[in-house]
Amino acid sequence: MPTPPALTTPLGVPVLVIGRSGTGYLVQTPCGNTAEVSAGSPIERVRVVVDPGHGGRWNTGATGPNGLVESDLNLRLSRAVLVRLAQRGISAAITRTADYGMLISVRAAFADALGADALVSIHHNAPTWGSSDVPGTEVYVQSAKEAQARADSARLGGLLYDGITSALLATFDNISWSRLRNAGVLRVLLPSGEDAYGIVRLPRVASALVEYGYLSNPSEAELFATEEYIRVAAEATAGAIDTYLHSDRPGTGFIREPRQFHSHSHPGSVRCDDPALE
Repeated sequence: MPTPPALTTPLGVPVLVIGRSGTGYLVQTPCGNTAEVSAGSPIERVRVVVDPGHGGRWNTGATGPNGLVESDLNLRLSRAVLVRLAQRGISAAITRTADYGMLISVRAAFADALGADALVSIHHNAPTWGSSDVPGTEVYVQSAKEAQARADSARLGGLLYDGITSALLATFDNISWSRLRNAGVLRVLLPSGEDAYGIVRLPRVASALVEYGYLSNPSEAELFATEEYIRVAAEATAGAIDTYLHSDRPGTGFIREPRQFHSHSHPGSVRCDDPALE
């Protein structure tokens, strides 16, 4: 029986498979350690990997004024996206299934090991900027790859931006959005010229990091806590991914000039506590 590239452990944690052991599997844990599990449900090749950003006690992300925690919101939306992708007949996997830490490098390796055509990392932004009549959705795409990979990442990002912003504007009235002047589909670079965010920089697969809006903004935080927001955002995300996989449409919202990553921001967290696997 072939060794699967990944599996879901008895306690529901997706992990990369390193190889077989005498009694089960050697796996890479979410925090990048090696462990042994006795059994698991194989995860085979998928078209899409959905990544709920942040997770665990050391990396919660933003917290809204209503107490909504970004890592929880990202997971909730990611689960809904998986459901919508399945309804469209698109195979997909998720990087984390509960509130635990996971290294960026492991998330990227997970998508590559599954041979995915797209990796979408789901986030909600902070701090709040100026008010706007339109959503401040931002999508960060790859710059440091070969030409075709850059083009694929940009097209994925453009379709996500187009679908998400259009759906939010069409569905929700009377929201005081927050937005940066140069919001859109853009590259965020370190002084070295590399992509600032590891989930964009590290995978071989075409990837995009989506900041749906500003959790730090009271008006948006109240919206993000609703079932209607989850439904609309998940359907828009799945629809954009479907379009990416099955058409050549380019999307919209492209910003030509890259944004420089500022040191007061933090592009990730390295402290990580592994969850129980079985």
